[in-house]
Amino acid sequence: MSGPGGTSADGSQPATLLDTVRAPLRRLRADYRTLTAPLRGLPSVLILGAQKGGTTSLFNYLARHPDVLPPFGKEIHYFDLHYARGIRWYRGRFPYQYRLGGAARTLDASPYYLFHPQAPSRAARLLPSARLIVLLRNPVDRALSHYQHEVRGGREPLSFEVAIDQEAERLAGEEERLRAEPGYYSFNHHRYAYAGRGHYVAQLRRWVEHYPRSQLLVLQSERLFRDPAAAVGTVQRFLGLRAHRGESYKPFLQGDYAREMPPELRRRLAAYFEPHNRELFRWLGEEYDWA
Repeated sequence: MSGPGGTSADGSQPATLLDTVRAPLRRLRADYRTLTAPLRGLPSVLILGAQKGGTTSLFNYLARHPDVLPPFGKEIHYFDLHYARGIRWYRGRFPYQYRLGGAARTLDASPYYLFHPQAPSRAARLLPSARLIVLLRNPVDRALSHYQHEVRGGREPLSFEVAIDQEAERLAGEEERLRAEPGYYSFNHHRYAYAGRGHYVAQLRRWVEHYPRSQLLVLQSERLFRDPAAAVGTVQRFLGLRAHRGESYKPFLQGDYAREMPPELRRRLAAYFEPHNRELFRWLGEEYDWA
Protein backbone atom coordinates (compact mmCIF):
# COMPACT_ATOMS: atom_id res chain seq x y z
CA MET A 1 0.00 0.00 0.00
CA SER A 2 1.39 3.40 -0.94
CA GLY A 3 1.75 6.20 1.56
CA PRO A 4 1.68 9.97 0.97
CA GLY A 5 3.61 11.13 -2.08
CA GLY A 6 3.77 7.66 -3.60
CA THR A 7 5.99 6.06 -0.95
CA SER A 8 5.20 2.63 0.44
CA ALA A 9 3.79 2.19 3.92
CA ASP A 10 7.25 1.61 5.40
CA GLY A 11 8.55 4.85 3.87
CA SER A 12 10.60 3.25 1.08
CA GLN A 13 10.14 4.07 -2.59
CA PRO A 14 7.99 1.50 -4.43
CA ALA A 15 9.47 -0.35 -7.35
CA THR A 16 8.69 1.33 -10.65
CA LEU A 17 7.73 -0.37 -13.88
CA LEU A 18 11.18 0.55 -15.21
CA ASP A 19 12.81 -1.20 -12.22
CA THR A 20 10.84 -4.38 -12.86
CA VAL A 21 11.96 -4.38 -16.50
CA ARG A 22 15.61 -3.52 -15.87
CA ALA A 23 16.45 -6.42 -13.56
CA PRO A 24 15.51 -9.24 -15.98
CA LEU A 25 17.15 -7.34 -18.84
CA ARG A 26 20.41 -7.15 -16.86
CA ARG A 27 20.21 -10.87 -16.15
CA LEU A 28 19.49 -11.58 -19.80
CA ARG A 29 22.51 -9.54 -20.92
CA ALA A 30 24.73 -11.25 -18.34
CA ASP A 31 23.52 -14.70 -19.44
CA TYR A 32 24.13 -13.80 -23.08
CA ARG A 33 27.70 -12.65 -22.36
CA THR A 34 28.39 -15.87 -20.47
CA LEU A 35 26.90 -17.97 -23.27
CA THR A 36 29.08 -16.22 -25.86
CA ALA A 37 32.20 -16.18 -23.66
CA PRO A 38 34.19 -18.68 -25.80
CA LEU A 39 33.94 -16.22 -28.69
CA ARG A 40 35.26 -13.30 -26.65
CA GLY A 41 38.81 -12.07 -26.15
CA LEU A 42 40.84 -11.35 -23.05
CA PRO A 43 42.57 -8.13 -22.00
CA SER A 44 46.15 -7.45 -22.99
CA VAL A 45 46.36 -4.52 -20.55
CA LEU A 46 45.78 -4.49 -16.78
CA ILE A 47 45.57 -1.22 -14.84
CA LEU A 48 46.37 -2.50 -11.36
CA GLY A 49 45.90 0.60 -9.17
CA ALA A 50 46.65 2.20 -6.85
CA GLN A 51 43.16 2.98 -5.58
CA LYS A 52 42.45 6.74 -5.61
CA GLY A 53 45.47 7.23 -7.85
CA GLY A 54 43.71 8.24 -11.07
CA THR A 55 42.86 4.79 -12.47
CA THR A 56 39.33 5.83 -13.48
CA SER A 57 40.63 8.85 -15.38
CA LEU A 58 43.32 6.83 -17.13
CA PHE A 59 40.85 4.10 -18.04
CA ASN A 60 38.49 6.63 -19.60
CA TYR A 61 41.27 8.44 -21.47
CA LEU A 62 42.45 5.14 -22.96
CA ALA A 63 38.91 4.02 -23.77
CA ARG A 64 38.62 7.01 -26.13
CA HIS A 65 41.46 5.67 -28.27
CA PRO A 66 40.12 4.30 -31.59
CA ASP A 67 42.05 1.04 -31.13
CA VAL A 68 40.85 0.38 -27.55
CA LEU A 69 37.60 -1.49 -26.99
CA PRO A 70 36.56 -1.16 -23.35
CA PRO A 71 35.07 -4.05 -21.37
CA PHE A 72 31.58 -4.16 -19.94
CA GLY A 73 32.31 -2.11 -16.83
CA LYS A 74 35.58 -0.62 -15.65
CA GLU A 75 36.28 -2.48 -12.41
CA ILE A 76 35.81 -6.16 -13.17
CA HIS A 77 37.73 -7.40 -10.09
CA TYR A 78 38.14 -10.94 -11.39
CA PHE A 79 41.59 -11.65 -9.98
CA ASP A 80 40.69 -10.38 -6.51
CA LEU A 81 36.96 -10.48 -5.71
CA HIS A 82 35.30 -12.66 -8.37
CA TYR A 83 37.87 -15.35 -9.15
CA ALA A 84 35.50 -18.12 -8.07
CA ARG A 85 33.14 -17.17 -10.91
CA GLY A 86 35.57 -18.69 -13.36
CA ILE A 87 37.12 -17.85 -16.70
CA ARG A 88 33.85 -18.05 -18.62
CA TRP A 89 32.40 -15.24 -16.50
CA TYR A 90 35.57 -13.18 -17.01
CA ARG A 91 35.64 -13.63 -20.77
CA GLY A 92 32.02 -12.57 -20.85
CA ARG A 93 33.06 -9.08 -19.78
CA PHE A 94 35.05 -8.37 -22.95
CA PRO A 95 34.47 -7.73 -26.68
CA TYR A 96 34.37 -10.48 -29.28
CA GLN A 97 37.74 -11.87 -30.29
CA TYR A 98 37.29 -10.96 -33.97
CA ARG A 99 37.12 -7.28 -32.99
CA LEU A 100 40.48 -7.50 -31.20
CA GLY A 101 42.58 -8.41 -34.22
CA GLY A 102 45.43 -6.24 -35.45
CA ALA A 103 46.12 -3.19 -33.29
CA ALA A 104 42.85 -3.35 -31.34
CA ARG A 105 42.95 -4.33 -27.69
CA THR A 106 40.90 -4.30 -24.54
CA LEU A 107 41.77 -3.74 -20.88
CA ASP A 108 40.82 -4.42 -17.28
CA ALA A 109 41.21 -1.66 -14.67
CA SER A 110 40.62 -2.93 -11.12
CA PRO A 111 42.56 -0.97 -8.47
CA TYR A 112 42.43 -3.67 -5.79
CA TYR A 113 44.64 -5.89 -8.00
CA LEU A 114 47.78 -4.08 -6.85
CA PHE A 115 47.12 -4.79 -3.17
CA HIS A 116 45.47 -8.22 -3.21
CA PRO A 117 48.09 -10.94 -2.48
CA GLN A 118 46.51 -13.53 -4.80
CA ALA A 119 46.01 -11.28 -7.84
CA PRO A 120 49.54 -11.42 -9.37
CA SER A 121 49.79 -15.21 -9.60
CA ARG A 122 46.21 -15.54 -10.83
CA ALA A 123 46.72 -12.92 -13.53
CA ALA A 124 50.04 -14.38 -14.66
CA ARG A 125 48.57 -17.84 -15.16
CA LEU A 126 45.87 -16.51 -17.47
CA LEU A 127 47.50 -13.42 -19.02
CA PRO A 128 51.28 -13.94 -19.01
CA SER A 129 51.83 -11.43 -21.84
CA ALA A 130 49.69 -8.64 -20.40
CA ARG A 131 51.08 -5.14 -20.06
CA LEU A 132 50.72 -3.79 -16.51
CA ILE A 133 50.15 -0.16 -15.57
CA VAL A 134 50.40 1.25 -12.04
CA LEU A 135 49.65 4.80 -10.91
CA LEU A 136 51.25 5.84 -7.63
CA ARG A 137 49.96 8.85 -5.70
CA ASN A 138 51.54 10.52 -2.68
CA PRO A 139 50.54 7.93 -0.05
CA VAL A 140 49.47 10.61 2.45
CA ASP A 141 46.99 12.15 -0.01
CA ARG A 142 45.94 8.72 -1.24
CA ALA A 143 45.15 7.58 2.31
CA LEU A 144 42.95 10.61 2.97
CA SER A 145 41.11 10.25 -0.34
CA HIS A 146 40.60 6.54 0.34
CA TYR A 147 39.22 7.31 3.80
CA GLN A 148 36.82 9.92 2.42
CA HIS A 149 35.66 7.40 -0.19
CA GLU A 150 34.76 4.91 2.54
CA VAL A 151 33.01 7.58 4.62
CA ARG A 152 30.96 8.66 1.62
CA GLY A 153 30.00 5.03 1.00
CA GLY A 154 28.78 4.69 4.60
CA ARG A 155 31.43 2.06 5.42
CA GLU A 156 33.67 4.02 7.80
CA PRO A 157 32.37 5.15 11.22
CA LEU A 158 35.73 6.32 12.63
CA SER A 159 37.57 9.60 12.28
CA PHE A 160 40.56 9.54 9.95
CA GLU A 161 43.08 9.73 12.80
CA VAL A 162 41.39 6.95 14.78
CA ALA A 163 41.10 4.81 11.63
CA ILE A 164 44.84 5.20 11.05
CA ASP A 165 45.57 4.32 14.69
CA GLN A 166 43.37 1.22 14.52
CA GLU A 167 44.46 0.02 11.08
CA ALA A 168 46.98 -2.54 12.30
CA GLU A 169 44.37 -4.07 14.61
CA ARG A 170 41.71 -4.09 11.89
CA LEU A 171 44.02 -5.79 9.38
CA ALA A 172 45.76 -8.22 11.74
CA GLY A 173 46.04 -11.64 10.09
CA GLU A 174 43.90 -10.69 7.09
CA GLU A 175 46.59 -10.87 4.40
CA GLU A 176 47.79 -14.21 5.75
CA ARG A 177 44.25 -15.56 5.59
CA LEU A 178 43.81 -14.26 2.03
CA ARG A 179 46.95 -16.16 1.05
CA ALA A 180 45.90 -19.34 2.81
CA GLU A 181 42.23 -19.38 1.80
CA PRO A 182 41.76 -18.59 -1.91
CA GLY A 183 38.00 -18.08 -1.55
CA TYR A 184 38.22 -15.79 1.47
CA TYR A 185 37.03 -12.17 1.27
CA SER A 186 38.34 -9.65 3.80
CA PHE A 187 36.20 -6.54 4.13
CA ASN A 188 38.83 -4.89 6.34
CA HIS A 189 41.70 -5.61 3.92
CA HIS A 190 39.63 -4.31 1.01
CA ARG A 191 38.27 -1.19 2.72
CA TYR A 192 40.44 -0.10 5.65
CA ALA A 193 44.08 -0.38 4.49
CA TYR A 194 44.59 3.39 4.31
CA ALA A 195 48.28 3.25 5.18
CA GLY A 196 48.91 -0.31 4.02
CA ARG A 197 48.04 0.44 0.42
CA GLY A 198 50.72 3.13 0.46
CA HIS A 199 53.52 0.56 0.94
CA TYR A 200 53.97 0.57 -2.80
CA VAL A 201 57.30 -1.15 -3.31
CA ALA A 202 56.19 -4.37 -1.60
CA GLN A 203 53.18 -4.55 -3.91
CA LEU A 204 55.24 -3.88 -7.03
CA ARG A 205 57.79 -6.53 -6.07
CA ARG A 206 55.00 -9.04 -5.66
CA TRP A 207 53.87 -8.39 -9.23
CA VAL A 208 57.37 -8.63 -10.74
CA GLU A 209 57.76 -12.04 -9.11
CA HIS A 210 55.26 -13.17 -11.76
CA TYR A 211 55.87 -10.75 -14.65
CA PRO A 212 59.01 -9.38 -16.31
CA ARG A 213 59.64 -5.84 -15.18
CA SER A 214 59.67 -4.82 -18.85
CA GLN A 215 55.90 -5.45 -18.92
CA LEU A 216 55.31 -2.99 -16.08
CA LEU A 217 54.86 0.77 -16.41
CA VAL A 218 54.80 2.82 -13.20
CA LEU A 219 53.60 6.42 -13.40
CA GLN A 220 53.34 9.10 -10.75
CA SER A 221 49.67 9.99 -10.33
CA GLU A 222 50.44 13.66 -9.88
CA ARG A 223 52.01 13.66 -13.34
CA LEU A 224 48.70 12.42 -14.75
CA PHE A 225 46.83 15.09 -12.80
CA ARG A 226 49.15 17.91 -13.94
CA ASP A 227 49.59 16.96 -17.59
CA PRO A 228 47.19 14.19 -18.58
CA ALA A 229 47.94 14.46 -22.31
CA ALA A 230 51.66 13.81 -21.76
CA ALA A 231 51.01 10.96 -19.31
CA VAL A 232 48.51 9.32 -21.66
CA GLY A 233 51.04 9.65 -24.47
CA THR A 234 53.57 7.73 -22.36
CA VAL A 235 51.01 5.00 -21.76
CA GLN A 236 50.11 4.81 -25.44
CA ARG A 237 53.76 4.34 -26.40
CA PHE A 238 54.20 1.65 -23.73
CA LEU A 239 51.19 -0.22 -25.10
CA GLY A 240 52.24 0.16 -28.73
CA LEU A 241 49.19 2.25 -29.57
CA ARG A 242 49.35 4.89 -32.26
CA ALA A 243 49.44 8.42 -30.93
CA HIS A 244 45.98 9.79 -30.28
CA ARG A 245 45.14 12.96 -28.40
CA GLY A 246 41.72 13.23 -26.83
CA GLU A 247 39.57 16.29 -27.23
CA SER A 248 39.64 16.94 -23.49
CA TYR A 249 41.22 15.49 -20.37
CA LYS A 250 38.70 16.31 -17.70
CA PRO A 251 39.36 14.25 -14.52
CA PHE A 252 36.85 11.53 -13.78
CA LEU A 253 35.39 10.81 -10.34
CA GLN A 254 37.65 13.03 -8.27
CA GLY A 255 34.96 13.23 -5.62
CA ASP A 256 33.92 16.12 -3.41
CA TYR A 257 36.31 15.22 -0.62
CA ALA A 258 38.12 17.32 1.94
CA ARG A 259 41.71 17.71 0.76
CA GLU A 260 43.12 18.96 4.06
CA MET A 261 44.02 17.26 7.31
CA PRO A 262 45.44 18.61 10.58
CA PRO A 263 49.09 19.66 9.99
CA GLU A 264 50.36 17.47 12.81
CA LEU A 265 48.66 14.39 11.38
CA ARG A 266 50.04 15.18 7.93
CA ARG A 267 53.57 15.47 9.38
CA ARG A 268 53.09 12.20 11.25
CA LEU A 269 51.97 10.35 8.12
CA ALA A 270 54.72 11.91 6.00
CA ALA A 271 57.30 10.69 8.51
CA TYR A 272 55.70 7.24 8.56
CA PHE A 273 55.80 6.88 4.78
CA GLU A 274 59.26 8.45 4.30
CA PRO A 275 61.28 5.19 4.58
CA HIS A 276 58.78 3.34 2.41
CA ASN A 277 59.03 6.08 -0.23
CA ARG A 278 62.83 6.02 -0.11
CA GLU A 279 62.78 2.28 -0.77
CA LEU A 280 60.32 2.79 -3.60
CA PHE A 281 62.46 5.48 -5.26
CA ARG A 282 65.54 3.24 -5.08
CA TRP A 283 63.58 0.42 -6.70
CA LEU A 284 62.22 2.70 -9.43
CA GLY A 285 65.48 4.53 -10.02
CA GLU A 286 63.71 7.90 -9.82
CA GLU A 287 62.18 10.19 -7.22
CA TYR A 288 58.73 11.71 -7.11
CA ASP A 289 57.97 15.20 -5.84
CA TRP A 290 55.93 14.06 -2.87
CA ALA A 291 56.18 16.88 -0.35
